[in-house]
Amino acid sequence: MAESAVSHSHPLDTMLAVSDVIRNDRLAKLYARVLELDSPTVEELSEGIESSTTTIYEDVKYLAEIDLLERVTETQPYRYRASQVDMTIQAGGETFQITPTLLVALAERQSNENISLYIDRHGVSGLATAIEYGRAYTQSKMNARIMSREQEIPVLEAETILQELQEIILEAEPDISTSLNIEELDAAVDERLDE
Repeated sequence: MAESAVSHSHPLDTMLAVSDVIRNDRLAKLYARVLELDSPTVEELSEGIESSTTTIYEDVKYLAEIDLLERVTETQPYRYRASQVDMTIQAGGETFQITPTLLVALAERQSNENISLYIDRHGVSGLATAIEYGRAYTQSKMNARIMSREQEIPVLEAETILQELQEIILEAEPDISTSLNIEELDAAVDERLDE
């Protein structure tokens, strides 16, 4: 089986492939669904996606061609697994992380009003930044007030997006540590407030 281009191809090819998924809700939903089901067949995917089976076959074929999905079986029905995307992009002095969590959050934009509104206000780059805050929030290392101050957004908006992203992060990153250490949280909050 071919090596995954997402982890071994030229970074520009990877970036272009991922940008297709970022811009296309249908591809983002399909990627998220494969990630959720671990290694589904096209038939299993068609049960949870509102597209024709033909469209799903074409999209799976395309995602496999750009190495965002990899076929994990040699016999039909083929099973597919989502490739792990981990890219860092620097633009305008800012750094953005593109991970499966971002792609899953983008897939939610059609069905989640809060995520859709956040993307409308802050763009995909704002959502990527919010996910970084969401990880720290999920790990009890920061709170919405810190995000609000640092991103210059209302506290309610920060709290809303953090809560929405927390669910996605826990689903897309099951290995994330969520143990609450009050002393560590207090120290992290105090440190950030002193900055």
